[in-house]
Amino acid sequence: MTKSVKSVYNKMKKILLILAGVSVLFSCQKEAGEGGASSIAGKIITYDLSHFDVPGGNQSVDTISSYATADEEVYIVYGDEDNLYDDSYNTSWDGSFSFENLRKGKYTVFVYSECEADTSGLAALSQTNSTYAQELASTIWHPNCINGDFPYIVEIEITDNNSVYNLGDISIYNIAVN
Repeated sequence: MTKSVKSVYNKMKKILLILAGVSVLFSCQKEAGEGGASSIAGKIITYDLSHFDVPGGNQSVDTISSYATADEEVYIVYGDEDNLYDDSYNTSWDGSFSFENLRKGKYTVFVYSECEADTSGLAALSQTNSTYAQELASTIWHPNCINGDFPYIVEIEITDNNSVYNLGDISIYNIAVN
């Protein structure tokens, strides 16, 4: 090889090594999921509700009881690429849950709550008894109600390592009396 060809070859070799090193550094960027040092925690509280739909009569939503919910399944989705859950956790005796060893990134936590799917009468009910309609809309009448359940969804982004992100109390509903 001539000196000029060797010089070009050595320069290209250095450039390729630098590009390989840079690509290795960027490939180490991890997506949301397990393998980190942060956690997402919270507590599930269930409200047993009774409601009455007697037109022109008794229309009310009453809380019969509320309690920390043991053995309730809570789900987590890593990232925002899809809606399929990646892991789940059954709450402890005191309603608490914790997803641990999480990396920085976006997460969706959800739990199912009971609901009523018939929201068609909600608009008409808003005209006659807006207070009652508001109580129903904020508890058990939900537009995403399917087969008596809807997902209560909390989206969160972990931005710091070694941190606990507390979602606080998450309320779900049980239709005890209708």
